[in-house]
Amino acid sequence: MIFHCQSGNRTRNNEARLVAAAAPAEVKIVDGGIDAWRKAGLSMVEDKTQPLPLMRQVQIAAGVLILLGVVLGYSVSSAFFLLSAFVGAGLTLAGMTGFCGMARLLAVMPWNRR
Repeated sequence: MIFHCQSGNRTRNNEARLVAAAAPAEVKIVDGGIDAWRKAGLSMVEDKTQPLPLMRQVQIAAGVLILLGVVLGYSVSSAFFLLSAFVGAGLTLAGMTGFCGMARLLAVMPWNRR
């Protein structure tokens, strides 16, 4: 069984758990992750039909909501600034606790359920 991630750090940090989960299969970890594989010029097949990684979706959604709250706050009503504050509070909570409500919500969206 081969495990990989973007840079190799998360896979290496979870190596013992991955080995235990894959037992009795032999486990291989790609050192340096997909980044090192790509840098070495090894062949890759990229599936462009897959959705963006979940954290990129969170970053896009949070950025759009914050920007929308600021624009609407200046142009329509100052109450829209609360939208930006709500998203900022959610990001702070996610950073402090590891729980990201927006990621949980996006994970169940139709484009992420294949």
